[in-house]
Amino acid sequence: MLDKNVIMARLARLDEYVSRLKRFKRTSLEEYLGDHDLQAIVERNLQLAIQVCIDIANYIIARKKLTFPAEQENIFTLLGREGIITRELADRIKGMVNFRNILVHDYTEIDPEKVHGVLKQGLKDFNDFASATVKFLEKN
Repeated sequence: MLDKNVIMARLARLDEYVSRLKRFKRTSLEEYLGDHDLQAIVERNLQLAIQVCIDIANYIIARKKLTFPAEQENIFTLLGREGIITRELADRIKGMVNFRNILVHDYTEIDPEKVHGVLKQGLKDFNDFASATVKFLEKN
């Protein structure tokens, strides 16, 4: 059985991380590339936001007794296939797991231009994931 409070607490954390990121959304690429402290702040908050989404997905999969995909990166695809989030959203966010892994484990391979692109274009995906999760909770 799903504990809605567990998910809502995680969604509150997601909102916190995304709010921090939004403060930097208007930063130009040139400013971003020239400020290593800003890069660290953005990378860490992206990592935490993605981790919250992963945690929520894993929690739902476990509580609904779904079969975990062989590859962790397919958790959002599974949520899309099960109708928990839309397939379109699942397609947009399926790369989050790999992006998080780069931020955490392959930090020497981080492309700051790509991170800046996520900052400028990708924050909506977190909000869409949160909205879809809330809709799912309302139905269950």
